[in-house]
Parts: sequence; C-alpha cells; structure tokens
Amino acid sequence: MTRKLLATFALLLTMAYANAATIHVKPTMTLIPPGQSAAVITLTNQGDTPLNAQVRLFGWDQVRGEDALSPTNRLVASPPMLTLAPRQTQSIRLVRTEKTLATQVEAYRVLVDEVLDNSQPRPTGVTLQMRYSLPVFVIPREKLKPAQVTVTASADGNLVKLGAVNRGETHAQATDVSVEYRGGGTSPVVPGLLGYVLPGKSVEWKLPLPADAAAKGRPTRVKMLINGREMLVDL
Repeated sequence: MTRKLLATFALLLTMAYANAATIHVKPTMTLIPPGQSAAVITLTNQGDTPLNAQVRLFGWDQVRGEDALSPTNRLVASPPMLTLAPRQTQSIRLVRTEKTLATQVEAYRVLVDEVLDNSQPRPTGVTLQMRYSLPVFVIPREKLKPAQVTVTASADGNLVKLGAVNRGETHAQATDVSVEYRGGGTSPVVPGLLGYVLPGKSVEWKLPLPADAAAKGRPTRVKMLINGREMLVDL
C-alpha cells in the first residue's frame, strides 16, 4: 500500500472518530452508604453528535472463580434510557428498591451502553459502540471487617495464573500486576485495573506473560496492588 493510500485511509478513520459520539461515565465505582437507598452517576456525551444510551443493573456474584451477572430488580436506574445532546451531561439515579436494610455488602454491576440509531446514516470507517461495566456496592453498616486477601500464583507456559480469596466483609480491588525475574528485571502484565474480589469469594485470573518474558529469564514472583497496598507473591 502506498503512502498516499495510507494517508487517505488514516484521514477516513480520523473523520469517522471525529464525528462519533463519545460517552463518559463517572464515578468508576459507586458506593451506597449505610442507611441510604440511592446514589447518582453522571453520563456525558463528549462527542459532536447526539447519542442514545441505555443503563441496566445486574446482580454480581463470583462463582467457581469467575464473575457471574444475573438480572435484578433490587437496584434500578432512573431514567434507564436517555438521549444526550453533544456536550450534555445528565445524572442517573441508582435506586435500591428493597424496603429492608442490607445485612451484608450487596454487589451489582451497572452497564451503560451506547445505542446506535439505525435510522441515521453511519459515518464511513470504523464505528465504535461504547459499553461501560462499573461496580456498585451497597454498604450495610459503618464497621465492616476489611478485605483480607490471600493470593497464590503459578507460571504455566506463557501464562501466569493468579488465585485470590477474600475472607473479609468488603471488596478488594486488584491493580497494576507485574512479573519479576531472577535476573532482577520486571515486566508489566496488567497496568491499571485487573479486577475485584467480592467479600467471601474467590477469583481466578489467567494472564499472558509479556512478549519479552522469555528474553528476561525465569519469572520468580508477581507484584500487584490490593486496595492500593503492594503484595508480592512467589511463583
């Protein structure tokens, strides 16, 4: 492909992205404090065209080491559907419908989807349909047993397997996973968020080693953050 064709292709992609609506959601994690039944998230259209969005709530569990989502009406979004003009921001209330107080931490996932308008012509190039999946926790009382996470790690070919068990009453957030080598080198495996371990649950992650791992020698341990605190796990 000639440089001229490459430049033309890049320009078409740039035009497609520039004309696309871009949805942004905050906060990235929502807590409903003790004694309260609702929280607010905000959606912003950062693009130059109107967009339609759908907000759905799911119950969140962890079964056999994996996340499991299930339909729920214990937490609802108001409004569940909306249209945002360019640069417009709108608040969405997440309302717990249960009349009784929570007795333990309740975990949910809020899914925010951009809904494409099929009646409108689509721009030439790549069309991105955005989706956010963000955690929501209902906190039952002020004093909860902090997350107590045990992590095991093993190397299996080009994979690192992590197993995490949380024996506390609050969730644990795992971030910034890297691998250390016998010779002293380090390679990032998952920069940023890896995932969560719910209270009383266990999770398993299978993570591919970086492409330069073989050249650095034998991996000896995994370094990661659990709720912001460094954890070192031997392989």
